[in-house]
Amino acid sequence: MLRVVIDTSTLVSFALTSGEITSQIIRAWQAEEFTLLATAVMRDELRRVLDRPRIRARAEAPLTWIADELEHHSWHVPGQMTVTGACRDPKDDVFLACAVEGQADYLVSSDRDLLDLHHYQDICIVNPGQFLVGLQLSRLTVEQIVARFSPTALEAVQSTLCLNRDTAIKVAQARRR
Repeated sequence: MLRVVIDTSTLVSFALTSGEITSQIIRAWQAEEFTLLATAVMRDELRRVLDRPRIRARAEAPLTWIADELEHHSWHVPGQMTVTGACRDPKDDVFLACAVEGQADYLVSSDRDLLDLHHYQDICIVNPGQFLVGLQLSRLTVEQIVARFSPTALEAVQSTLCLNRDTAIKVAQARRR
C-alpha cells in the first residue's frame, strides 16, 4: 500500500474548498487505498492553522473534523528524524522528515518550495493532481494500463510525473508491450 504525507496547506485548502481533486484524495484515504503518515508536530500545526480566525471565517462548516481524521486515521510517525536545509523554506523540512522517517512513496503539496524539489531521496513530491494520477496508476495492473493508455500517453506520464518505484516499473512494462 502506498505511504503518503500530505502537507498542511493542502489539507487546509481541502477543508476550506472541498476541491474535486483533493476530495478524491481524501475519499481514497478514507477508503484505505493508501496510508496517510503524520507526526504529532504536523497534526498540531494543522489544528493551529484551522483555528486561525481568518481561516475559521472562511469556513462554511466546522473544520476540526479533518484534524480529528488525521489524529485518528493516520499512521503516527514518531517524529524523531530531523531534516535541515533540504527545502528553501525551513518550515517545510518537517514534511520531508516525516516522509523519510515514515518511508513514504509520495509527499503531496501545493507549496512551490516543496514542489520545486520534485523528489527527495526516494520520495516523489507532487501536487494533488499528480498524486491522483499516480494513485490511479498504482491501482492498475500492467494489462489494465496497456488497455487504458496509449503509448504516447504513457511516454508523457513517464517523462513528466514522479512515480513511486512499483508504479514506475508497471508503466515501463506497459510501454514495452
